[in-house]
Amino acid sequence: MKKTLFIAVGVIAILLLSGTAVGYAMKKEVTITFSDKEEKLHTSVLNGTLSDALKQEGYDPAKLKKQYQPSQKWDSPIVKDETNIQLACNCSVSLKVGGEKDKKLRTTEPTVGDFLKEQKVQVDKNDQMNAALDQKITNDLAIVIDKIEKRVQKKVEPIAYEVKKKKDDDLPKGEKKVTKEGKKGKSIYQVTAIYKNGKAMVTDKKLVDKVDPVTEVVMVGSADLTADKGGTELSSGSRIAGLKYKRTMAAETTGYTASGNRTATGTVPHRGTVAVDPNVIPLGTKLYIPGYGQAVAEDTGGAVKGHIIDLFFNSREEAIQWGRRNVTAYILE
Repeated sequence: MKKTLFIAVGVIAILLLSGTAVGYAMKKEVTITFSDKEEKLHTSVLNGTLSDALKQEGYDPAKLKKQYQPSQKWDSPIVKDETNIQLACNCSVSLKVGGEKDKKLRTTEPTVGDFLKEQKVQVDKNDQMNAALDQKITNDLAIVIDKIEKRVQKKVEPIAYEVKKKKDDDLPKGEKKVTKEGKKGKSIYQVTAIYKNGKAMVTDKKLVDKVDPVTEVVMVGSADLTADKGGTELSSGSRIAGLKYKRTMAAETTGYTASGNRTATGTVPHRGTVAVDPNVIPLGTKLYIPGYGQAVAEDTGGAVKGHIIDLFFNSREEAIQWGRRNVTAYILE
């Protein structure tokens, strides 16, 4: 009885040991992933290594060892079932950023985005790139990034003013007088330029504001002021600025202003008062001076001799502005 029991226990032990051996000798399922390829390799090995698994699937392990870095050693036995092994491509990549010379680099990063992070290259939202950030890195991949920049600035362009000329019977023929100063206007534009790698590609110009120019008004003399030094007698009915005059005379005019004294005729000087040489123009004579207007000879002066007429102005600035002018004076009726 004891002998039979011993034999039974021995048989059981043999069966258990053989089962373990058989289990150890079973094939292991392996999944191999290449970082630069979409497809996965599914295979099985019996007491084999990564190199064995690849060789039995038709790959040359010697070549792969030059190109890839495995997550498990090439010649280590695969002991676990359903083992996942990653082969990271040590890929050659060329990188060109912002129009600069391209760089030849190597990387084991799986995607373009990971590679750019590795190289510390920032891609802005407006930049243009020939690859997607999630695209797999493959051997001899060329990545080109064009830097796109948007610049906005204001541009001011002047607008020339017009000159409007009007006839003035009060001014001698050919003489001009500006009665309203012209002023340039301006157009204000918003200029948006798109630059690619520092070079302008597209420019948009938009008018955002405008200041109209001010037209200049110039009076142009049209009066026929022919006269000689001694004066010219004219027929009755001749007119200047609507006023009848009996003769003209060439005169040198100057300007003066109030000194606090009354005139030689006892009046208070005002615009229209002129100082004359009574030997040439009698006091009380009414005159018309182009550019000054109507006047009355009410005053005299030590420097006012001959054909000199001194015109009164309300301010020193006006007198200075008038200066010294040669005009034709009209002796009114």
